[in-house]
Amino acid sequence: MQIRKAQPQDSAQIAPLIAMIYRDMEMPVLKKVSEADLLAMLTQLYAMPENIDGLAQTFVAVDGNQVLGVAFGHPAENEVAVNQILATVSAAQSGFDGALELGGEARPDEWYLSMLAVDPQTQGQGIGSQLLSALPALVADLGEKKLSLNVDDGNPRAAKLYHRQGFKVDGQLMIGVHPYEHMVKKLKVES
Repeated sequence: MQIRKAQPQDSAQIAPLIAMIYRDMEMPVLKKVSEADLLAMLTQLYAMPENIDGLAQTFVAVDGNQVLGVAFGHPAENEVAVNQILATVSAAQSGFDGALELGGEARPDEWYLSMLAVDPQTQGQGIGSQLLSALPALVADLGEKKLSLNVDDGNPRAAKLYHRQGFKVDGQLMIGVHPYEHMVKKLKVES
């Protein structure tokens, strides 16, 4: 297995992994959106240079050409612009009655891990742990000093993984209809 920056051709394999997260969030705008329309929107979104290695960064765990897991995030200062891209692309997608909107999830001076997902057929094989372990080095070039993420209170398995990876709880917030814990991991900065 290799962890690398995503490429536009990975987007069709990234889309169903990210779709699982959006479905779990139970966002009202997605209630009437078909799986095909959600996947089409996400495939377009994760082929955009701005989301691969621009305003945001997308990393994938791959075995050959097969995407096994994905990590998507961005520096906190890019949150508004990243979320505007999501809103614009989703609002223009067939089957969406309105824009898919996120925001207020990152705090200043963090690289925010917005999405982390592993293919259900390969869960339990350490892929999520390997993606999390790789992130500090992958985002170090951006000058970031902290990684952050939010974990659904209803997902203790994920929370346990994040604690093992050195993340500490640093507050709570609501995303969609679910309470989340905001977690932070300080990065070692080389001088």
